[in-house]
Amino acid sequence: MIKHLIILLISALSVLAETKPYWVFLEAGLDATPVILTPQAEQRLARRGSIRRAGDHAVNSEYLKTLRQAGYQIRRVSRFLNAVSINVENTSRLDQLSTYPFIQEVIPVAKRRLDLSDQPTSNDLLSRTSEQDYGNSYPQNQMLNIPLLHDYGYDGGGVLIGVFDTGFNTAHPVFDNMHIMAQYDFVEHQVDVGGYGYNHGTNVLSILGGYTPGELIGPAYGASFLLACTEDLRSETTAEEDNWVAAMEWADSLGVDIITTSLNYREFDDPNDNYTASDMDGQTAIITRAANVAASRGILVVNSAGNEGPGEASIWPPSDSPHVLSVGSVNSEGNISPSSSQGPTYDGRIKPDVVARGSSTYLASGTDSYGSGNGTSFAAPQIAGLAALLLQAHPELTPGMLISRFHENSNRSLNPDNTYGYGIPDLSPLFPKMLAPVGGNCMVYPNPGRGGEIRMVLEDAVANLIEEATLYDIRGRSMAILRVKAESSRVLRMDLPTNLPLYSQLMILSVDVAGNQYSGKFVYLR
Repeated sequence: MIKHLIILLISALSVLAETKPYWVFLEAGLDATPVILTPQAEQRLARRGSIRRAGDHAVNSEYLKTLRQAGYQIRRVSRFLNAVSINVENTSRLDQLSTYPFIQEVIPVAKRRLDLSDQPTSNDLLSRTSEQDYGNSYPQNQMLNIPLLHDYGYDGGGVLIGVFDTGFNTAHPVFDNMHIMAQYDFVEHQVDVGGYGYNHGTNVLSILGGYTPGELIGPAYGASFLLACTEDLRSETTAEEDNWVAAMEWADSLGVDIITTSLNYREFDDPNDNYTASDMDGQTAIITRAANVAASRGILVVNSAGNEGPGEASIWPPSDSPHVLSVGSVNSEGNISPSSSQGPTYDGRIKPDVVARGSSTYLASGTDSYGSGNGTSFAAPQIAGLAALLLQAHPELTPGMLISRFHENSNRSLNPDNTYGYGIPDLSPLFPKMLAPVGGNCMVYPNPGRGGEIRMVLEDAVANLIEEATLYDIRGRSMAILRVKAESSRVLRMDLPTNLPLYSQLMILSVDVAGNQYSGKFVYLR
């Protein structure tokens, strides 16, 4: 009896060891159930979505029922792809799938190799003083002319950005002022994204939207964020692309405008199944197909080009997509980083699209420290932040239009190649100033402010002549008229409303007196 049980156990373990995930693509029959979207998602679709798009309906429920009744374990259901990912125990079970008439194609689920070059290299590499309170993040911001755009009044306010990575340490001080709209761990199936292996995600998010004046400021620090953990670093340093696809559909339903990821997929459990060079055509890899659907739904996808260079045709999915803004890495001198992946794609398109500083990029690391890191992972969030500023200025731009603006306004636009793409972007000519020049650059405190008493220090002794102040959002829209009281000849005190219909963002207080305008910026925390 014991011998028999041991044989059964060994057999069961053998089957388990052979279990592999596969994508199963289904016929296009639509389920009657439309997908529920937030008003913000509906607005994005109406403004920037394509008429011809996938993902509006659920996957046919009868197909799912049939597979479950047959004993297949469904991992993910994708409305973008009209497909499911399932665990298949053995070859016979895989062959059985071909007997179902509603199944069109079966492909292994891809995995990502962890690239160790995308890691912080030091916690104290640089000194921590710089102009404009950017600290050591000033050089990487200046390369993209971000400080000028911030001076114009843009910070990503009103834009929703999704970041997919290994997890995030949201308790880091650099995120104290960040508006995180929602978060989810697609590996552990829980709300908290601060699980195992969060360093890489923390690095990326800080570069994009961190805000600690004097230390690090990200381009889009005024945006709102969706955080998704899609990578499981405990599984032989690989993670399945179906987590990425699931996160994409989750973010789509919540109204995301931009998705940025520093992840690339090309490998499978069996090396014989790996994507080939001919698959890098922008249409074949599963994750690339999902990114293409996202673009049709009005979502700009920004992705690292990868660190597989310097050889040609070393771009990994989804950066091979024509609808993905793929980002290579350069150093402080603007020269290409040796490991930055290069094009062309198999069908001859130029990749990467643009480049940003990915060598010695300043970032948040550890629990409360800062450091420097290398890799295209750290170039991509800078471009995503710049794209958020452009979308804030021009919310009507579709993903294709946004990518075109990057192509047309980079330093190699007239002579692009497969090393630098179209080069380092400078989009500043595309940005109108939000407000006219003001007569005084005034200090506002406390900054950030959550509501309640707030003060503005004027440059001139005219406080006794002022009765009210106007509160503007970052787009220059008047949000409230505030009654003021002069505390001294140069200090105004007022009550900041706590119920403003706004996300956390940069705001402007402005007063007029004797033909002069005095204004000051501060971060409003909801």
